[in-house]
Amino acid sequence: MSDGDSLRRGRGVWTRVRQILDGRSAARVLQGIDSSEEFVRATKAVRRVLEMVGPLPSPVLLDLGPVIGSNVSFFGEHLACKLHLEDLFAEVGRLVQSGAPQDVSAALAGALAHEAGSVDAVLAWDLFDYLEAEEASALVGRIARVLRPGGLVMAFFTTVVFDRAVHRKYIIEDPEHLKHRWQAFARPPRRVLLGREVERLFAPLEVAESYLLTHHQRETLLRRPTGPRKAK
Repeated sequence: MSDGDSLRRGRGVWTRVRQILDGRSAARVLQGIDSSEEFVRATKAVRRVLEMVGPLPSPVLLDLGPVIGSNVSFFGEHLACKLHLEDLFAEVGRLVQSGAPQDVSAALAGALAHEAGSVDAVLAWDLFDYLEAEEASALVGRIARVLRPGGLVMAFFTTVVFDRAVHRKYIIEDPEHLKHRWQAFARPPRRVLLGREVERLFAPLEVAESYLLTHHQRETLLRRPTGPRKAK
């Protein structure tokens, strides 16, 4: 093995070790969070939603997170849109706490009773972090049904595992910043979804943009294709 090969191999090993240590460090930080804590973090996805949906006449948005009055006002002012509120966090939490987690998939499979192809954008926030694989697939099917061709989904995914039963409420400060407010929840995140796993989960939707952020989240924008999917 040449000196160059040895150096590259050593760097590769150190990179993997550093990723593991970073992940453990992040997990320890998350384990110790105070559920009443809140902090402001940068976002790239919110600005892109405004830019991508803004040109549409009277767009229709569907928000799957907790109802937050200032967020409703924000999208109303910036997009002059119609915003449907459907707090699926509350529904999932209620079913898990009631001792009927097996009913979550059925509930999600019947959610979003909107007209097919009637929604321009879905704000899923980090809901998919808290769903089992079967539950997530059921919800993707409903989202794909209500989205118009070219319709958009905004979803956030954790990049570290933590076992605290908490979730974030997101309050929009401005197009580049979100206030994260921790709240108790019925279950912790279920798993870390890698990029390829997100693509497979959301098919036939396609990943349009993805941003890996420093606060251990990946923001992803997905679109419903406007025509037949092109072969790769």
